[in-house]
Amino acid sequence: MLTARRPVCRTAAAVLILVTLLCAVASARETLPRRGILGASLANAEGGGVTVTAVLPSLPAAVAGLLAGDVVKSLDGAPVADVPDFLKKLRRPAGQPVALRIVRGKDAMNVRVVLAEAPKEHDSAVDTAYDAVDVDHSLRRTLVTTPHGVAGKHPAVLIVGGIGCYSVDVASNPEDAYLRLAHDLSKRGFVTMRLEKSGVGDSQGPPCSTVDYVTEAASYTVAFDALLADPHVDPAHVYVFGHSIGSVIAPRLALQKPVAGIVVAEGVGRDWFEYELINSRRQEELSGGTPAEVDADMLLKENCMHRLLVEKQDRDALLRATPECKDYVQYPAPPAYFQQIVAFNMAEPWSKLSIPVLAVYGSADFVTDEADHKRIVDVVNGAHPGRAKLTVIDGMDHYLIPAASQRASLERVQQPAGGAPPKYDERFSAAIASWLCEHERCTAPRSG
Repeated sequence: MLTARRPVCRTAAAVLILVTLLCAVASARETLPRRGILGASLANAEGGGVTVTAVLPSLPAAVAGLLAGDVVKSLDGAPVADVPDFLKKLRRPAGQPVALRIVRGKDAMNVRVVLAEAPKEHDSAVDTAYDAVDVDHSLRRTLVTTPHGVAGKHPAVLIVGGIGCYSVDVASNPEDAYLRLAHDLSKRGFVTMRLEKSGVGDSQGPPCSTVDYVTEAASYTVAFDALLADPHVDPAHVYVFGHSIGSVIAPRLALQKPVAGIVVAEGVGRDWFEYELINSRRQEELSGGTPAEVDADMLLKENCMHRLLVEKQDRDALLRATPECKDYVQYPAPPAYFQQIVAFNMAEPWSKLSIPVLAVYGSADFVTDEADHKRIVDVVNGAHPGRAKLTVIDGMDHYLIPAASQRASLERVQQPAGGAPPKYDERFSAAIASWLCEHERCTAPRSG
């Protein structure tokens, strides 16, 4: 299956996550407050709790004396089960204290941490506005980046990210792919918008982990309308970029709204059931499975996945009846999300679009297939010759990071989390900017 935008696969050893909090509920977009942050990366700990895998300097975790390797067992006296449970318990405004019970080696101790306000992005070449849109009567954080000091209306790009409950509001990580893409495009004269998911970061709404595909896709439609109405934007020149599952959302959004063009990257170009089996087979083979082992796994996966996604059996009941399905029905979103997209005809919206399309694929991506991207281009060009183009970036992986091969990328995400974030592949921004500038009047690249 498509992994979450942050590396998540069934063989991964840990889940890297920057701990963030949701602040108090706001009643108007101007009052959507900034969240608090702990400033640490976490992974699930064996036997319950969460392990601190990295501590960011000068932030609350470091100030309180937390160290990599510490295991958090409880928060304000309540036991912590895993990373999602920790994040749920940690939600509160900046400035509030939390009491953590940790285990360091053989010693247990209490640590008091006062949460700090999340930092904001700073780049002298662009301006980032922290705004909000109303989705189903709750606010979602938007980050709108514009060229600094350049008047008038500009072409724009809505960034639709991959699956999972990560944050796009990550000023502390200058290598974040969506941050880098947003800033790089704004330095060429584009307004860009990123949308924080439901219940993530500053955003209100139900927990991201409970949101289905239809609801998530609808939030991007609201964001697109807000981008059209932005006073810095030329509404006749608004593009959509879809990464990973965003490649499914983007063409469907374009059938509803006046989208000027689409860029998709590391995405899906065939029906979901077929895609999952091909992707799982690839990962099993890269992990060293024998042909007989791989075929056995695929037979089991097909059976388990069909029962969950097509027959829509209750997941817990399915696992009670067939415990061996456990590794084959693990998803970074609720089953309803995938039950909705498994019925999609992936080629249909592409065949109806006459707007320009760019498909970008990195040859080191072990999650998606170059053939899917070629299929998207062929479907568009079959209906509207010359409208679509394929660009392949050699040695870039699913996470828009340089990698020597698919196997090397898979091995990297299977390693325990920690250390400095991997470097963003700048060729990705360059490829998208080059294509956009074939359709729009761009400014010369600006440093910041």
